[in-house]
Amino acid sequence: MALEIQASMGMSVSAMNASTQNVQATANNVANLQSENYQARRLEQTEELDGGTRNNQLRISEEQANPPGGSNVRLEREMVNLIADQNAYSANAGQIRTAAQMMGTVLDMKA
Repeated sequence: MALEIQASMGMSVSAMNASTQNVQATANNVANLQSENYQARRLEQTEELDGGTRNNQLRISEEQANPPGGSNVRLEREMVNLIADQNAYSANAGQIRTAAQMMGTVLDMKA
């Protein structure tokens, strides 16, 4: 039981790290919102075999710039990404708190 709880916590930490990297990419996009010819960056996320997620590669968004020659960063999309990453991070933090409580209960039962 303790190993399953520990594995669950590891998956949540992995997902929290991925969310943090996504927020960093979004912050970079927002910082370059008005940069000439800047192309937004997106992180591709994949599942790990043992659970959790990781960011594989930073790719350049293929969305068209508006106006031409400007940046293709859309502030509304970046804000939606931030909200989604915040929710994912919070959910995984809650799962870690619950797993820690469960681990404490298991240890108390064995003591």
